[in-house]
Amino acid sequence: MVERMNKPPFRPIRPEPFTAEDIAQYDLARAGCMFRPGNRANEAPVFIAQQDRGYLKIEGKLLPLAVRNDSAELPSGAHSTYIGAQNWVELVAQAGQGGTGSEGAQTWPSRFVIHDANERVAFDAVGQVRCVEGGSAPAKEPTPSPSDQS
Repeated sequence: MVERMNKPPFRPIRPEPFTAEDIAQYDLARAGCMFRPGNRANEAPVFIAQQDRGYLKIEGKLLPLAVRNDSAELPSGAHSTYIGAQNWVELVAQAGQGGTGSEGAQTWPSRFVIHDANERVAFDAVGQVRCVEGGSAPAKEPTPSPSDQS
């Protein structure tokens, strides 16, 4: 009874999609993996996994998560599990066809689950994971120097 009284009430977590501006502002286009809900390649990612950190966006704020080093390693050095102060997340591969897309990116069906501090499932979505070895954003065109404009 004491344990039950000390548990905070359950609150679902609603991760927000990352915009291109978020990805540029926080330098998230490095090697790693992105989870996109649904099955469309143009869907915005709601989780970004990199070698040292994972990132969620909740209520407009970037929420960094630490990598759990003993979790499964994904292509590009990302991992399947990341831990935060209030919750933890996992990427679980699902049965289905994976493949290699543009820029050598590897994709496969996956489930993304966010657990709260009491191990309750606060978010659960099926979608696609896309992993890239280099940056996942297109390179910027170089700005010509004044000497190039003759």
